[in-house]
Amino acid sequence: MISTTRRQTLVGAVVVPTLAGLPRFAWAYGDKALAVYDSDLVAGRQLAEVHGGDVLAIEGDRIRFARAVFERKPSLVVGVSRPADALLIEDVGREAGFVRIDSGAKALRDMIDAARSRDRGLVLGWLLAPRV
Repeated sequence: MISTTRRQTLVGAVVVPTLAGLPRFAWAYGDKALAVYDSDLVAGRQLAEVHGGDVLAIEGDRIRFARAVFERKPSLVVGVSRPADALLIEDVGREAGFVRIDSGAKALRDMIDAARSRDRGLVLGWLLAPRV
């Protein structure tokens, strides 16, 4: 038997439909879409669970991590992290020819909002795509 609180049930009711849309969004960018996430964040772990492609936990030296991400030449990078990690990864991404995009960011914001009670502090959802 699984025991849940009313709050957990309500959060699940919001998160599941939101997360269901993320794999389809990433799929639109091709099979090389990559999700990166902070494993300390509930929203990050949820992204990792539903992403249909490659997934990497953000760890170690952030600059080296980001360089390894962009060496893979992903078609899209979807991330959930703290602001400092997002800034560093985006900066390395710009050097690799990637730009931040807003298309699809609403699904990430909804997921983060649903996990806000369990993820303390500022959490960002972000998308980077190759510059066209």
